[in-house]
Amino acid sequence: MATAPPAFTGNIKKALAGLRRINLDGLRWRVFDAKGQVLGRLASQIAVVLQGKDKPTYAPHVENGDMCIVLNAKDISVTGRKMTDKIYYWHTGYIGHLKERRLKDQMEKDPTEVIRKAVLRMLPRNRLRDDRDRKLRIFSGNEHPFHDRPLEPFVMPPRQIRELRPHARRALIRAQKKEQAIRAKEEEGAKDAEITA
Repeated sequence: MATAPPAFTGNIKKALAGLRRINLDGLRWRVFDAKGQVLGRLASQIAVVLQGKDKPTYAPHVENGDMCIVLNAKDISVTGRKMTDKIYYWHTGYIGHLKERRLKDQMEKDPTEVIRKAVLRMLPRNRLRDDRDRKLRIFSGNEHPFHDRPLEPFVMPPRQIRELRPHARRALIRAQKKEQAIRAKEEEGAKDAEITA
């Protein structure tokens, strides 16, 4: 007997907003787990699925992307010092009211907005953008109200680590040999000290 999924305790009205305006026939429901994922790499994969670029029927003027559910937005990671150095700016419309908020503060306030902004800024600025935004549902935890839908977990592609260039590889090998030689000399010095003592 299957166990019932946990009840959604978040804002159900916000989670289901705008679904009636989307034609859900034939759409796949893709689930992205953001836990431990790098923000930009995750956002680029979500943008590809939202546009439908992973389908053979892709056309730039047709909206045929899939529904994207992103879970664990609060556990996203960033590289480098972006958590303290990245700043979001917006203007209120009043003179001198340019506001700013660091990524760290935005993660405390609303982590879903960080992923939403990253994804929307990767989408083309055209008439289809609002429809694609409606297909993106982001939740800060791992609870969501779409358990009655046929969900497909999205598997992130493995990171491709570039091989070192020949010059850098040779430099790395030289440095390793130098370290080994220094260690060997230290061991010999330690043995000589034991013998003389």
